[in-house]
Amino acid sequence: MKKYLLLIAMALFVNALNAQFIDHKGNRNQTYPLVTQTNPAIVEMVNQVDTTNLYYGIEFMQHYIRECSSPNAVIVQNVLLDLFDQLGLDTYVHHHTGHIGYGDTLDAGNIIAIQPGTEFPDEYIIIASHYDHPDGPGADDNASGTSGVLECARILSQHQFKRTILYIPFNGEERWMVGSYPYVEKCAREDMNILGVFDMDMIGFWPGPEYGPVTMYSGYSYISKRLFDYYQNVANLYIPEIPTYRFTAKDSYGGDHMCFNIHEYPALYIGDIEYHAQNVHYHHLSDTIGAGVNCFALAQGFVKAVVAAAAELADGWLAPQDFSATVKDGEVFLSWTDAPETESYKLFKDNELIAETTENSFVDESFEDGEWHRYYVKGVNADGVESAASNMDSIFSREPLQLPVFYDFEDGTAEGLHLYNDNWNFGSFKNRVCLSVKTYTKDNILQMIETQWFSIPETTENVTLGFKMNRYIPSIWSPLNAGVYIDVTTDRKNWHKLDNIWNEHNQWNDYSFSLNNYIGEDYVQVRIRFEGSGEGTATSNYKYMAIDDLSIDFTTDAVNEHYDYEKFNLSLSPNPSKGIVNVTTGLKRSYSISVYNMIGVRVLSENTFHDGTLDLTSLPAGVYFISADNGTDRLTKRVVVK
Repeated sequence: MKKYLLLIAMALFVNALNAQFIDHKGNRNQTYPLVTQTNPAIVEMVNQVDTTNLYYGIEFMQHYIRECSSPNAVIVQNVLLDLFDQLGLDTYVHHHTGHIGYGDTLDAGNIIAIQPGTEFPDEYIIIASHYDHPDGPGADDNASGTSGVLECARILSQHQFKRTILYIPFNGEERWMVGSYPYVEKCAREDMNILGVFDMDMIGFWPGPEYGPVTMYSGYSYISKRLFDYYQNVANLYIPEIPTYRFTAKDSYGGDHMCFNIHEYPALYIGDIEYHAQNVHYHHLSDTIGAGVNCFALAQGFVKAVVAAAAELADGWLAPQDFSATVKDGEVFLSWTDAPETESYKLFKDNELIAETTENSFVDESFEDGEWHRYYVKGVNADGVESAASNMDSIFSREPLQLPVFYDFEDGTAEGLHLYNDNWNFGSFKNRVCLSVKTYTKDNILQMIETQWFSIPETTENVTLGFKMNRYIPSIWSPLNAGVYIDVTTDRKNWHKLDNIWNEHNQWNDYSFSLNNYIGEDYVQVRIRFEGSGEGTATSNYKYMAIDDLSIDFTTDAVNEHYDYEKFNLSLSPNPSKGIVNVTTGLKRSYSISVYNMIGVRVLSENTFHDGTLDLTSLPAGVYFISADNGTDRLTKRVVVK
């Protein structure tokens, strides 16, 4: 958790954001298991959470001022690696190629500990924290959350789960998330299916009995509401003695969860920041056990809640995913992804059951044009039990929008556009007659314009989306919690991002985007999404977005860049080794590789290495770190040379 805005770090971070925008569908429609009673096996896990372990984890870390580029951060990183390794978890370190350290030494990075799932190993649950702290012992911020991650790993690693759990203490959170942001970028580039992130950041401070019984709080972005509802339900089932609520300030003031949110992964901030104003030890030398961490019952409650929520999700029965309502061959076509353990599916239209089927699609022949109809589906298992509901989708017409189209909004209409709430207004705004929306709320916001579906004939040579936009987003956390997004879809399951426009601007600007990648598609929709996650602005300073001269036309004034990405992992074998190490990353091209000794000094490097054998026989026996750098990410693993 941060106290100061570090201008240099922010400048580097903004440059990284501007480098390229990653197209990723995210998991904003992710749904969660319906949990109505406690599971005895998970109750046993919850009861294993030990405050003694939390104490010793915090006590160790508070002896080091863990500024993220310091030797102390490397020391703490290596101890954490040892502890995860002792649990039998596969580990590696993820760095950003910008490097937060200096010179030829190995800097500290994000620790990734992996507990593979047995049935759905490509579905991920993340339990996270940050271990760096720049200006003091940092017992609460955030040795407490990191100790909580270790305790979750100790308990959950004793069991097998269907889905993969990742335990991730991040480095560099205090420098404006310079560690977690590049890691989440890597997840997005590789299209990882992350079901949810539980980010524990400061879990041990309680202001005193005058605030009533001990309670737990969480903050979430707009896309994380389903995850919060699930987490709150599970936490209150398993830990009723310490009730769970949403932050009264709606969201946190910053944290690694925000990097997941911007890539549309559901993520929660879990911690004691509800009482931030009462914590006089925050970012002070007094943030130690007994002062900054003064309530181990609260820390234990947070860890119990995360253990329960992660365990239920790792083995839970999920509702059908990726539900969508589109038009196919002139009919309203409903489809979804097959759900394991499901025998049949119940279809609901405007909250009424309309059909039950064993297929994963359905045609609604009773659809009435000109009226909005909302659909969702539930799974039914062999015992006749219904799952939670899928995400909801809606549709208005079977008739396509005819291109080209142009909207100047001067007649006060927007036929063919769907405005997602009643806050939109037609009229003069900032010297133009346009379509605009304002919000004074400190809560999460979502304002959206979506086109009716249309086709782009194969004979089309060029097609462009264009508009004028004026927006103002007064938030110290932009672009991590507020921005304007331009999305396009061909199936309403995958929304591809054409751009993320997050800076304030407060003036009219022209934008244009090529839709040439969708030439020949029978079904296309475009949306402009204005989204923000709580806090960051006073209610007297409203946020707004205004759109004018919106068009989809056959012009050639826009080009979008698209990137092809390779998955990048690092595997070393054998380990321990007699000096010949097989290095595998999955990359088809060359990359640089470096070897560091136990104190982090580089002892060997090669700039054009390909997957294969690395000869370390010239080095003395001992522990080494092998670091592979593909130009975007840097991954490090330890190897023992006999």
